[in-house]
Amino acid sequence: MHPLLKRFHRISGIVIATFLVLHLSNHLFALGGPDLHIRVMKLLRPVYRFPPVEILLMLCVLMQVLSGLSLVITNKFYRKPYYVFIQVATGLYLSFFMIYHVRAVLMGRYLWHTDTNFFFAAGVANRYPEKLFFIPYYTLSLVCAFAHIACIHYIKRKEQLTGGSIIKRELLFISIGGSIITLLIMLSLTGVFYPIR
Repeated sequence: MHPLLKRFHRISGIVIATFLVLHLSNHLFALGGPDLHIRVMKLLRPVYRFPPVEILLMLCVLMQVLSGLSLVITNKFYRKPYYVFIQVATGLYLSFFMIYHVRAVLMGRYLWHTDTNFFFAAGVANRYPEKLFFIPYYTLSLVCAFAHIACIHYIKRKEQLTGGSIIKRELLFISIGGSIITLLIMLSLTGVFYPIR
């Protein structure tokens, strides 16, 4: 992959990861109920729905998908270590997820004139037969996001350190933290803590 394209991939990934921290934090507020989630979302929306920020996010998603696919096509990943394979596999799923998810949100806002708040996601995660697709779809997106981040972290830290025990502890922290966050968000979205209307 061209070094400049790789750099754009990394920078766009950092921008998306920053948004992801806000987005997942917002979803964790759903532990306090849908009303709290929506109140926090209304506080955050002026930031990420500010047109220049939203355009930047869309461009970063596009850059991630295109540069990531380019990386997959131009490199022989079958000769790489297992963690690179995991990074590629999770990146491919996240590319699918970002395209589908962004498309759904934009269609909800501009075509269906629907507020894409907590109930937009929770609705499909609670209706049969939609939930048969959306529960695994959302869960896998979170698992892949944390696994992708863990692989990137491992590769970067391996370049910096010689001691493997520190890196293993950091990976364990990312894995356990990601698993807990995934579980809590999915329990909230699927109505385990309160009924979803």
